[in-house]
Amino acid sequence: MCAGAQIDRATGHDYAMFPILRESMQPGRIPTIRSRLVWLVVACVIPASLMAAALIAYNYQREHARLARDSIATARALTSAMDRELAGVQSALFALSTSPYLSANDLRAFYGQAKEVLPNLIANNIVLVDRSGQQQINTLRSFGEPLPGDSKNQLQRIIESGRPVITDLFIGGATGKPALAIGVPVVRNNAVIYSLNAGVIPERLSAILTQQRLPADWIAVIIDSTGTVVARTHEMNRFLGKQAAPAFVMRSREVAEDALQIASLEGIQILTAFSRSAVSNWTVGIGIPVRELTGELWRSIRWLILGLALLLLSSLGLAWAIGDRISRSIRGLAGPALALGTGEVVTVPTLHLKEADEVGQALIKASRVLKEAQHRGHHDALTGLANRTLFRDIVDYQLAICARTKAPLVVLYLDLDGFKAVNDTHGHATGDALLCAVAARLRSGIRSSDLPARMGGDEFAIVLVNTSREDAAMLVGKLAESVSAPYPIDQLTIKISASIGLAGYPESGTDSEALLHSADEAMYKSKSRRRRDPGPRPALEVA
Repeated sequence: MCAGAQIDRATGHDYAMFPILRESMQPGRIPTIRSRLVWLVVACVIPASLMAAALIAYNYQREHARLARDSIATARALTSAMDRELAGVQSALFALSTSPYLSANDLRAFYGQAKEVLPNLIANNIVLVDRSGQQQINTLRSFGEPLPGDSKNQLQRIIESGRPVITDLFIGGATGKPALAIGVPVVRNNAVIYSLNAGVIPERLSAILTQQRLPADWIAVIIDSTGTVVARTHEMNRFLGKQAAPAFVMRSREVAEDALQIASLEGIQILTAFSRSAVSNWTVGIGIPVRELTGELWRSIRWLILGLALLLLSSLGLAWAIGDRISRSIRGLAGPALALGTGEVVTVPTLHLKEADEVGQALIKASRVLKEAQHRGHHDALTGLANRTLFRDIVDYQLAICARTKAPLVVLYLDLDGFKAVNDTHGHATGDALLCAVAARLRSGIRSSDLPARMGGDEFAIVLVNTSREDAAMLVGKLAESVSAPYPIDQLTIKISASIGLAGYPESGTDSEALLHSADEAMYKSKSRRRRDPGPRPALEVA
C-alpha cells in the first residue's frame, strides 16, 4: 500500500488515486442540483457582465497558449519529417559509396548506378567530387561532359573531416540556381578519396510543408543555419535565399523551440512557432496571422453582449440555461460509457456536478481495470513481451501496409539451445529469470518500430518492419551474439545459444501464419545444422 493512501472503511476504495473523487466526498466542495437552483436566484440580481468578460479574456489567453503549443508540435513534426527525408538521402549515399564500381574506379558504371538510385530520393542530382574539388560525375550532365570544379564550397569539409555534411543554401555550380547538398565521404584504405553528394532543390523541401495541409493563410517556412529561407509555403520565389525575420532568426539560435509574435517578411503580424533540428541545425517555423486570433476575441465579446441581454430578460430564461447546463453534465457521461463498452481508455472532464463527477470517476476506474485485463490477454505474463495472439495481429496489420506500399517485412523465429538443461539443473526460477534476461536483450537489440514476442516455452519471434532479408540477416548476427553472451543469474554464469529462422515477405508467405510457419521450419533446419556442425555462433536459416 502506497504511503498516504486514504481508504474508505465502508467501501474499501482507495480515493487517493482519484483526487477529484476524494474532493467530491467532502461536503460543500462541488455544487448539487439544489445548490445550482439557489444560485439561480442570486444570478438574477448580480450583474454577470464583468465575470463573463474576464472568463472570455481568460479563455482567449488559454486558447492563445494552446494554439502556440499545438503549432510548436506541428513544427516539430515537420522538422522530424524533414530530418527523415534528409537522413534517407544520406543513408542512400552511404550505401552508394560502397559500390564496387568506385573501388574499381569504373566511373562510367558508377554513373549508371547513381542514375538508377536517384529516382528513389528527394534529391535532384548526384555528384562525385575528388579531393581537389573537381566534379568527376554529375547526373545532371552526360557522362564525360566537362564539369565545374570548386574546392571552396561547403562540401569540401567532407574531404577535410571525413564526416557527412548537410550544407546551407548555395548557388549550384552546374545549374546556377539555389540548392543545398547532402554529402558523405568515400573512404578507401582509411583515406577519403571522394565526396559523394546529392543536390536537393528547395522545391523538394516545400513539398514537405504543403503535405501538412495547414490553413491557407498560415505561413510555413524552413530556414538553414544562417537564417536563409530555404523553403516557404507563400511567395517562395520572392523570398527564397533571403534572410528570414531577424527576431525569428535570433530566437531560433537561442532555443530549440518557442513561439513569439513578429512581423513576417510580407509585413503581416504573426504568431510564429518554430522547432530547430538537432541534425541539420535548420529550423521549421509556422506563422499564424494575429488578426485570426483577435478576430475570435471580438466575436466572443459581441456574443457576450447579446447573451447578457437575452439572459436578463427574465429569471425563467436563467433557469432554463442553468437546467440545460445540468443536462449537458449528465449527457456528458454518455460518450465515456460508450467508449467503455468498446474497450477504449475513458477520459471524463470535470462536469461541475457532484453526482455526475462520481459516476465519471467510476467509469474511469472501470476503464483502467478493463484495459489492464486486455493487456494481460495480449502479453506474456513472465517477460512482458507480446504473446502469440498479439504478435499475429500486429504482423497481419503490418502486412496490409506492406501490400499497399510494397515495403519488405521479415519474421524471425528463435529457439534457445540448452535451455532445458538450465531448467533441469538449476530449477524453474532460474529458467524464468533467464527467459526474462533473453527478452530484455531481444527488446534492446531491435528498433522501437519492431516487435518481439514470446511464442511459448523458450521460443521467441520478432517482426522487422520495412526491413529486407539482407538487412535482417545482418541484424540476426548481432542478436545471436547478444543472446549467446553469458548471463549472470543468482551468482551463476549461464551460457546458452540460439537457433534462428528467417522468413521474408512476400518470398516466404503473405500472411502471418505462412510467415511464422516458414520461419519456424527455417529455425528447425538451423537447429539441425547446428547439431551436425556445432560452432561458436548460432546458426541462421533463411526460408
